[in-house]
Amino acid sequence: MNDKIYSIAYFSKSNINCARKDIAHAIESILRLARIKNEELNITGALLYSGGYFSQVIEGPMEALEDLFEVIQNDSRHSDIRVLHFNPVEGRYFSDWSMALAGVEDRMLLGIDKILKSPDELNTKQAGLHLINILHDLVQRHEDFS
Repeated sequence: MNDKIYSIAYFSKSNINCARKDIAHAIESILRLARIKNEELNITGALLYSGGYFSQVIEGPMEALEDLFEVIQNDSRHSDIRVLHFNPVEGRYFSDWSMALAGVEDRMLLGIDKILKSPDELNTKQAGLHLINILHDLVQRHEDFS
């Protein structure tokens, strides 16, 4: 049995077109289901909604991640998925959360637009690692103020 932990970091364009309060409600619905399913699959992670984009990191065993990511790719609530990082990791960044919320922001954070336009694979991989660290920091801050 392979106990190695992998992580996937990605951006996607939200297809949720509604008022801010309805976006927050839709994201709560996503989180509620993800928390149940992820716990069953031994997956942890974090989600950020920012300026019409989702940023997400999920981590866990490779087979479970691949299965979950296939479901994510077929979810009609988003499109234009851009994987930044899919690699083995030394340990989990989000071990305390089956799916943490890093925030719901009207403005675009993290320079998503620049990353999406960049053809440079090295920059994309660095952006993936940067995304993991940023989401971890946002989750920690959110937890401190909860």
